[in-house]
Amino acid sequence: MAPIPELRKRLDDLPGWLSYEEGETLYRLARGCTGRGVIVEIGSWRGKSTTCLGLGSKAGNEVKIFAVDRHTDGTFPDWQQNVEAAGIDDLVTPIKGRSQELAAEFDEPIELLFIDGAHQYELVRQDFERWVPKVVDRGVVALHDTTGFEGPSRVADELLYKSHRFKDGRFVFSTMALATKVDENTAADRVRNRYAMGVKRSVQLVRKLGGQKRLPPPVQRLGRRLLRTIQ
Repeated sequence: MAPIPELRKRLDDLPGWLSYEEGETLYRLARGCTGRGVIVEIGSWRGKSTTCLGLGSKAGNEVKIFAVDRHTDGTFPDWQQNVEAAGIDDLVTPIKGRSQELAAEFDEPIELLFIDGAHQYELVRQDFERWVPKVVDRGVVALHDTTGFEGPSRVADELLYKSHRFKDGRFVFSTMALATKVDENTAADRVRNRYAMGVKRSVQLVRKLGGQKRLPPPVQRLGRRLLRTIQ
């Protein structure tokens, strides 16, 4: 089992945009997978999130991971090297191609789905609509970059937090939305999901206050301080 300090060191050494909290969440989710389905990662780049999922799975039930990415920018050799360095290459199968097209060919049940591929709204929506039906009951769906990009943000709001098919909606700082798939959620579940959506939107607002260049510098500095406080 990779302790959290070791995981954080690996995150420091790998390129990518996962926060410590997000990487640790992926690790714990993968470690908790039982084998009722596989783990699927849409968007691998150079393997930062793959490493978190792989080390978590290795510390748990060694559930297989399928890493989907086009790797059109020449990232596959780096991804492969980083996966091998983490000692998880026996658990991870890379799949090269467009995730929206590959969904039709993928016939494994999924216990954990992490969506971090294309960020345009229509493509993120296609990823969600084509891959989520393969997720088993009580499986987990997570989306990355839901505060910095309109596509993932809208899909998280419309298809995850506002849906009647998810419970235990959560938001992990600073960009990850996730929830557990169910046949039908309860009124209490919907309240919790809306609360998580509210947290996400608050982070979006704070980021805007801290980074929008047209705002006065004092307001930008206040936004940055607030963001550091809630993180």
